Amino acid sequence: MRSPDETDLEILQLLVDDARRPYSEIADHVGLTPPAVSDRVARLQELDVIQNFTLDVDRTKLQNRVPVLLHLEVKPEAVERVFEHVSTLDKTEHSFQQLDGSIVAHVNAPNQDVHSWFREALDVADLVSYDIKPLAHYEWNTGITPADFSLSCAVCDNTVTSDGETARIGDEIKVFCCSSCKGMYERRYESIQQGTD
Repeated sequence: MRSPDETDLEILQLLVDDARRPYSEIADHVGLTPPAVSDRVARLQELDVIQNFTLDVDRTKLQNRVPVLLHLEVKPEAVERVFEHVSTLDKTEHSFQQLDGSIVAHVNAPNQDVHSWFREALDVADLVSYDIKPLAHYEWNTGITPADFSLSCAVCDNTVTSDGETARIGDEIKVFCCSSCKGMYERRYESIQQGTD
């Protein structure tokens, strides 16, 4: 099975922006047929690049909740147990276990007595200390870049990093390691086009 390519990258970027985008619309963007897009999405699922299509719900608007950030210093013998427990709480949106064993979680806690809820939800005997801070604002960036795919620059063949650029040149999607290579490719392409027109 081949590795994801530039077209897969563009399909993923379109789906990250709107996972309900019709395959016919994606096909128009990437220059394929809807069945070809469907085949590529199925292959990306087989590769586990796409694991699921989820719904991003703002739970604070559905119920009387307040977003908070939990920072837990956990006893070494309890780290795995506490992380599993925090991750499966129905009020947890995201949880992270850090290398030092501490746990950070974004939780939508009941908008009443957050500390009482916390002491009922977790066994504080497993904790060395904890901190609960209300969140004023938060954003999650789920963007996909060429650097996530280890693609090669269309000009110099260097691996494209997070500074890379993507462009549609003619009917093809190309990735470049920098704006200089992108400009060089575009000028070469235009020169060839003018010579053939």
